[in-house]
Amino acid sequence: MSDQGPRGRLFRKYVAVFFVLVGGLLAVSSLVHLYFSYREVKTALTRIEREKAVAAAARIEDFLREIEGQVRGTIQNAFDDPVRAREQREIDYLRLLRNVPAIAEIRHINGVGREEVRVSRLGLDAINSQEDLSRDATFVEAKSGKTYFSPVHFRNESEPYLTIAVPEGETPIQVTAAEVNLKSIWDVVSQIKIGKTGYAYAVDRNGLLVAHPDISMVLQKRDLSKLLHVRSALTVGAGSAADQDVATIVQGLGGERVLTTSAAIAPLGWLVFVEQSISEAFAPLQASIVRNVILFLAGLALSVLASVVFSRRMVTPIQMLQAGAARIGAGDLNHRLQVRTDDELEALADQFNNMATQLQGS
Repeated sequence: MSDQGPRGRLFRKYVAVFFVLVGGLLAVSSLVHLYFSYREVKTALTRIEREKAVAAAARIEDFLREIEGQVRGTIQNAFDDPVRAREQREIDYLRLLRNVPAIAEIRHINGVGREEVRVSRLGLDAINSQEDLSRDATFVEAKSGKTYFSPVHFRNESEPYLTIAVPEGETPIQVTAAEVNLKSIWDVVSQIKIGKTGYAYAVDRNGLLVAHPDISMVLQKRDLSKLLHVRSALTVGAGSAADQDVATIVQGLGGERVLTTSAAIAPLGWLVFVEQSISEAFAPLQASIVRNVILFLAGLALSVLASVVFSRRMVTPIQMLQAGAARIGAGDLNHRLQVRTDDELEALADQFNNMATQLQGS
């Protein structure tokens, strides 16, 4: 039993060494392959999501810019008669509401912040109401000479609206402001599909959800600014890394893990997000993982078999040398070692045989 221990240990050492070397190489190779496969899949998905987010952002911006242009189209040349000017504005505003269903209300504010004309689908029209709007953000911001896009707000707790206010004339600057229903934007994001679970949604500059395929979520006035990816994108802003071809894995609106990317609507400070569940996004990678595991196990089994065969070929001649040397040492000088390995072990066996011959002749 004492002779079997060292031989068994040597055999096990050879098997262990080959197993670790070959198994380690297979494991490293599989992990490297999976890593690059993951990078390739994520890059491809990011590109697709980014393209759809950019396209949706462009459509939303075009929609609002078109309305801005139509509102500017109502700006009049100067009238000497203010009554005639108000009457003409009322006619122009009625025509605009008839041609642009998204505009729910439009008003004209004079240079001192008093409302002169209001035409509305949502309430009563008003002529020369002289309502004081001089401190309203709509008037204050547009009076600076730039188009003003308000934060999203809900009228009568129903649908989201946005105010677009454009400056008119020179000093004193007057303002034309339109209330825009954002339902049309819902159609834009609802048309975006990625696989079975991918969808898009939009948030305003404060993180308020303004468009989503599930309209009930918008009507709930969900504030998404606390979500990590939304907060990060809003903080960094357009034109930054948050507005580039970068996708992150985060917790989605439904609580599941998703791959998401975003695109900014620069004039508004809004963001369009496109996201897809991780389980669907990386389904091709899961198949690759299964294949790699199968190949790894098959390679591991072959490495074990090869290590056993090679170890036996290494250990058997050593065992023959050990047994032969023991017989010669015990006085059996007629015994000759039969080792045919064509290497150092065979040379060592020949030396033992020569030694036995010399002892036999002495």
